[in-house]
Amino acid sequence: MNVRLTISRVAKPVISLCLMFTLTVSSISGQIQTEKYRDMTLEEAVVSTDMKGWSARKAERWYDRLPFLAGCNYIPRNAVNQIEMWQQKTFSPEIIDEELGWAEQLGFNTLRVFLQSTVWKADPEGYMQRVDQFLEIADRHGMKTMLVIFSGAGGIDNKLGPQSEPIPGCHNRFFCGDPDLLPDGSEDLESYPLMERYVKQLMKKFGRDKRVLAWDLWNEPGWRNHKGTTSFDLMTKVVCWVRSMKPSQPLTIGVWNTDLVNLNHFIFAVSDIVSFHTYSEQHEVLTMLAERYKPVGRPIICTEYMARTFHCYFDTVLTLFKAERVGAISWGLVDGKMNTKWPWHWEGGAEEPQPWFHDVLHPDGTPYDAREAKFIRQLLRGK
Repeated sequence: MNVRLTISRVAKPVISLCLMFTLTVSSISGQIQTEKYRDMTLEEAVVSTDMKGWSARKAERWYDRLPFLAGCNYIPRNAVNQIEMWQQKTFSPEIIDEELGWAEQLGFNTLRVFLQSTVWKADPEGYMQRVDQFLEIADRHGMKTMLVIFSGAGGIDNKLGPQSEPIPGCHNRFFCGDPDLLPDGSEDLESYPLMERYVKQLMKKFGRDKRVLAWDLWNEPGWRNHKGTTSFDLMTKVVCWVRSMKPSQPLTIGVWNTDLVNLNHFIFAVSDIVSFHTYSEQHEVLTMLAERYKPVGRPIICTEYMARTFHCYFDTVLTLFKAERVGAISWGLVDGKMNTKWPWHWEGGAEEPQPWFHDVLHPDGTPYDAREAKFIRQLLRGK
């Protein structure tokens, strides 16, 4: 997804950008009119909605203490989606440990991992224990984890138990959106109190956990209806719920679609650090950093990149991110049931794609491209 967003070049761009929300979103108590943000600065909007977070200075101090962040979006090779990753019957700590060992050898020190509320609803205590176990494994391999609470991308009807088998050639067909939507694609308003408990339990258990790098509150909001309105009301509540628990880690929501202008203004208002997705070539990424994200004046992490078919490579884009000290989290590690080695809208059936779209390693841990893996190791580990 190419991220294209224009930010005014002014002394304090985050404060000077006005929220031009014209969305009307539903809530349990009735209709919330977000037009009140029309004439507010971003700073005023954040204060007015109890979503005020870190200052830019605090965010920079936090970032300055960190090494260069490089890693991947992670799900084990035997999981077709987040449910299969987290539910008790299919949770696989041995495979996770093996694969994160391979990631450690590459020099990765950062993971972005999607949580799953459907699993929590069925088994709150067990789910929290498994998340804790995952963090323990990651920490043992020298990795901090950015946890993603909800996702706009993915299906709307999540069920526990056996998951669908992957379809060869079909990219990430069974990824779970979270939380569930109603069959017509609208929000389940009655689930709000339950989601509040879920979010606050996460914060209570992990909100001051040093193994957690940051919280990505909502992956690609609006993806499931391509308008940016679905989940807006719940997303604002999630920000407030998380802030009320005072986590020690920064919060972020990634910019992924620049057509969603009002939503992106909101994202900049409530995020402690800037995050974004891009699968663009190096020169385009350099331009977007200079014109769109650096003017915000906060640490920047790219939470999705690397698509060989689009000429978004490690040797070009990861090199750029390191030079610019932009955190770099690619999509995919091991070729597995999510089928992300195949590109979006692939029409070649089960035929092996050349090149692979995402992913770095075969299921046995050998690199897809030995020269690429050597480059990553040299860039990140110096050997």
